[in-house]
Amino acid sequence: MGRLIHGINKCARKALMLCTMVAAGIASPAAIADKHPPDIERARAEPAQVRVQGDTVYYTGNFSEASTQSFEAAVAGIRRGQVTRLVISSGGGDTVAGRHVGRWVRDMGLVVEVDVICFSSCADYIFPAGRARVIRTDAFVGWHGNERQFQLLAARQGVSLEALLGQYVPKDATPEQRAAFFRDFAETTKVTLQDEADFYAKLGLNDAFAVCAVGDVLEKRPGYAGQIGWGFSLADMARLGLTNTVYLGDGAYQDSARFRKYLVPISADECLAMLR
Repeated sequence: MGRLIHGINKCARKALMLCTMVAAGIASPAAIADKHPPDIERARAEPAQVRVQGDTVYYTGNFSEASTQSFEAAVAGIRRGQVTRLVISSGGGDTVAGRHVGRWVRDMGLVVEVDVICFSSCADYIFPAGRARVIRTDAFVGWHGNERQFQLLAARQGVSLEALLGQYVPKDATPEQRAAFFRDFAETTKVTLQDEADFYAKLGLNDAFAVCAVGDVLEKRPGYAGQIGWGFSLADMARLGLTNTVYLGDGAYQDSARFRKYLVPISADECLAMLR
């Protein structure tokens, strides 16, 4: 019984991270892992591999408590001006840990350079935090939701938040355990939603790019073929506030191989219209 309660409370604390792909109508990490090449798999390393070389911080892996420890150890003592860019390859992870790194990137005034992949929490919090953004050849930046996605989904479906979240509670949970789950979720997200809102406010950004297409929006689009999230052209990123972004590959970024494989393209106008 105690183990079940612990599991419910743990899901409440991590629901916005661990249940994101399910709630967004996107394949789970386990489901997509089998078709990932090694360079994508490295972007999911736990803990992340973090090192400083010259004026560059290299970050490969996820966001978690363990990854935060690796990050803090690597950048200890670094002051603004000592490093100029963060080269990152990350499949995402814990939202709180992601914002922690994002704030450091913002405070250091770094250019964020994406190597291979910047997805989920990386796209939500690290990519926007850069003073400028570089996407390497055939790398991609993709979104599939953020902290407030569950509230948005409930509103879109015309159901209560409790009804929406009920699917994440174990079927054999008692009424008391279910109540504890919802209470813990409400208490936790009251803090994390405000923290996320403050994060974007300090960047001067609206979070539309990170949350607009959650749910089954992508699956209903012509040409959907199991992609794991959505992405934007450079011009549409700029319209959504992600200015000073360049792509190092030949041709249009949204026509690159990994973008087409992993992301559904949507425009800034479509994104904003989804939130009206």
